[in-house]
Amino acid sequence: MEEEKIQIGIYQIALDSDIFQDENKLDTLAQTIESKGYTKQEISEEIDGFSLKLFYGVKPQNPKWKKFLSQVVTDNQPISEANKSWTESFVLLAQNEKNIYAVTGGLGFFIIQDYINQDFGIDVISRLIKKEDKIIKATKEKSVVGGVLGSSKNFRKNYNLFESDSFGKIYQELKANLDKGILQSKFGFGQDDLKKDSFCIAKTSFRINKSITFEQLFEIIKGCEYLIDNVDAIAINNVEKIVKKKNQTLISNLENELFSQLWKRHQNPEDYNIDFDLCHKEFEKYLTASKYIVKKNLSNKNFFDDFVFEELDNVDLLFSKIKELEDSPDNEQGLRELISSLKIYSYDENDEELTHGWLHHHIHGDVEIDEKRYFFIDKSWYLIKEEFINELNEGCKHFISEHTNEGLTNKWDYPTQKENDYNQTYFDQENTLVIDKITPENIEPCDILKWDDETVFFYHVKAGFGNTMRDLCSQIIIAANRINGSKLGDKKYLKKIYKQMKDKSSSSDEYYKKVAKQTDSLTEDQFLSLFDKHLIFVLAVLDTATNERSLSEIEKFKSNIAKFSLQELYKEMRSIDVALEIIQIKKVN
Repeated sequence: MEEEKIQIGIYQIALDSDIFQDENKLDTLAQTIESKGYTKQEISEEIDGFSLKLFYGVKPQNPKWKKFLSQVVTDNQPISEANKSWTESFVLLAQNEKNIYAVTGGLGFFIIQDYINQDFGIDVISRLIKKEDKIIKATKEKSVVGGVLGSSKNFRKNYNLFESDSFGKIYQELKANLDKGILQSKFGFGQDDLKKDSFCIAKTSFRINKSITFEQLFEIIKGCEYLIDNVDAIAINNVEKIVKKKNQTLISNLENELFSQLWKRHQNPEDYNIDFDLCHKEFEKYLTASKYIVKKNLSNKNFFDDFVFEELDNVDLLFSKIKELEDSPDNEQGLRELISSLKIYSYDENDEELTHGWLHHHIHGDVEIDEKRYFFIDKSWYLIKEEFINELNEGCKHFISEHTNEGLTNKWDYPTQKENDYNQTYFDQENTLVIDKITPENIEPCDILKWDDETVFFYHVKAGFGNTMRDLCSQIIIAANRINGSKLGDKKYLKKIYKQMKDKSSSSDEYYKKVAKQTDSLTEDQFLSLFDKHLIFVLAVLDTATNERSLSEIEKFKSNIAKFSLQELYKEMRSIDVALEIIQIKKVN
């Protein structure tokens, strides 16, 4: 009988996982799987040098649409019957002298996902390709910096890694075309097995997009193991992963600093120099989930009773609920212990689980130690490589030298003056409007609007060139898109700016009265005519450091997030053909 063939991914178990406390790691993992409701199957216990264990599980499927339709379905109709369909799942473990591997089917992956080597597939492919090879068909990536958390890209033509690369990127998945020669020499395929090249999918698992037999599965595992042990890897990502085994003291220091900053953020949500996102490594599933539930340790109960998060993408949402607890932590260690005990579960609209994992593995952020900035993402620490930081500094320095603006001359009495206080110093200046709290459509056009005979300038004012630059740069591109589109179209948004200004005349707030008064000498038509001029958006930055630095010496500023955000903003503004400039506001001495 001809052997059955399927496409299947291979996972490597992370043997440094916390569950492995003794020498018999295979039995430990087997017991964990059985405790999840899977049953051990009788099989041949060894094949091709691998010890095997196979587990089987079934789960009834009762979709929520059954109850939804029960409003119209009469009694005893087949569509209303429960447990009519079942999901069958398996987990196969294979151990040799050095490693344990796993393959799964059905829902089996959910059982082992907490114990796998997250980098296995990427480790393999990094030894199969060169950066210049035009073989990349698709990518899935996260960024440690910038406004985009993650993205998936599919290319019309094959790309290489140089063409797809950008600062601070971490590849989570690569689809690459492998020629027949590689498939034969590295994974043991014969000439009769191959009619053409095949692409592979490298992520937490490694899979060749070709149906294989059970015996070929083990040839591929041995091929992966040989590559990792004997072939040098190319640098897939431009960040350096901090390996725990080699850097235990550094990792401990980083974790201490991380929880210290989380405590500061917990105490003061307005401290925007500290910013943490929450996201699962399967970011597309997590971010599109319908609801999120937090549970504690191994409990199946909702930690917050009946409360369900409709979204959960930053720590402030979580901290707001933690503060409502009767025994809410009152010190850093208490918060650390609580965070380390919580898990986040995400679900779709049918209450089917999409992702789960420890809360602290969802945290994305960065900390600084010894003047180096480390990024925590997908429960791993990364350091941006020095050559990329140098490139970033040079790129920002070139932009600043070529696009400096000099339109804001008032000095800022920081920290006595807040941003709005500084903006108000421009009231009554000629050809100037202060509109920093005017936000039609929840979009802030700018803080200060200035113009001359040919140009209208949109100044976005910010104290500090740090991590919060990411949000400011995102705000600028949103405003530029909306204003430019309104200028070229129906001008509705521009009219809303003027109307919101004028409507503030009835406000009891002195600031808003001043905003409205600006329209006394400026009709709506005159206001709209301003936008017939050339548009320039200006990033206006105050250095908040005790010893004031110059942006022309950008290397003195430590926030790589700020520098990257500036660089990405410039690219995006060019793509919509709107000019961008930068000015450094001076402090009162």
